[in-house]
Amino acid sequence: MNLEARIADPVRTALSALGHQIVMRGDYSSTRMGSGQAVLRNFTTRVNSGASDPRKDGAAVQELFRAGTRP
Repeated sequence: MNLEARIADPVRTALSALGHQIVMRGDYSSTRMGSGQAVLRNFTTRVNSGASDPRKDGAAVQELFRAGTRP
């Protein structure tokens, strides 16, 4: 399992105790790490929320709507 160095020691120890072989990477490693992107849709409020790992080429961009319209 690849872990960034900023992961706390107790977490690393617990994962090792579960049998995981840990490979340490830099604090914010762009090698084999990151690139997660996600969108969450709340159908009740009709609002989308998004996130993107800044180490890769994605972006979470706000949706713009004209006044008086709803998504």
